Amino acid sequence: MKFLVLTSLVYFILAGCQSEKIEVSKEKKNDRTEMWEILISKSVFSSPDSKKCDVVNDRVSALVDSLVGDFKMQVTEYNKAFDTIPDGEPMRPLEMFVEDSVFMANNNYISTRLKVYISLGGANGETKYYAINCDLNHERLLSKGEILNLKQECEINGLLKKEFRNPDHCFTGEPTVATCAALNFTVKNLCFTYEKYVLGAGACEDVEVNVDRSMLSNMLLIK
Repeated sequence: MKFLVLTSLVYFILAGCQSEKIEVSKEKKNDRTEMWEILISKSVFSSPDSKKCDVVNDRVSALVDSLVGDFKMQVTEYNKAFDTIPDGEPMRPLEMFVEDSVFMANNNYISTRLKVYISLGGANGETKYYAINCDLNHERLLSKGEILNLKQECEINGLLKKEFRNPDHCFTGEPTVATCAALNFTVKNLCFTYEKYVLGAGACEDVEVNVDRSMLSNMLLIK
């Protein structure tokens, strides 16, 4: 009898641990026509015992759908413009690539970042970054100001300047919280992503600045 009780107790403990695990799977889509090629690879989050990941999945899906819709509209307008140009030939297909990076996915937080590349017929395409951070215990998305105490912006900017790596002196600007395109976090650090042209010439490309959590002290609002 004692063995059965102990076995049952162990089972429920293990089941409880497993129920908290966040599963991450990949969803891929390919939409190719004469006018465009759209490749999407994004993570889908799930938890066995609840729907608390829905807020992240819904936000990512809505964002991707909106960006794809805008891209298709721009491609359509781009092609229409050539109808008025004698012998004009538009570039085809124009491209849109979406991929993501998962920084954290546990029973407390999910932090993920979308990287979206779009080519609309120019010499160079454009890459944008979007951060999606979620407090799973409260099932809500987090803004920059809910991750960091922005009243201490000057102190945070000082840490960003200190941790910024620019060995080739390509970048001419300094990273700040305000100019950060995407803010993500792991158990060890915060990752600030800056898009091309923000801190220097296009040849410098985009850049990440990582700041250790221990350096942020009371500036950090998440656990």
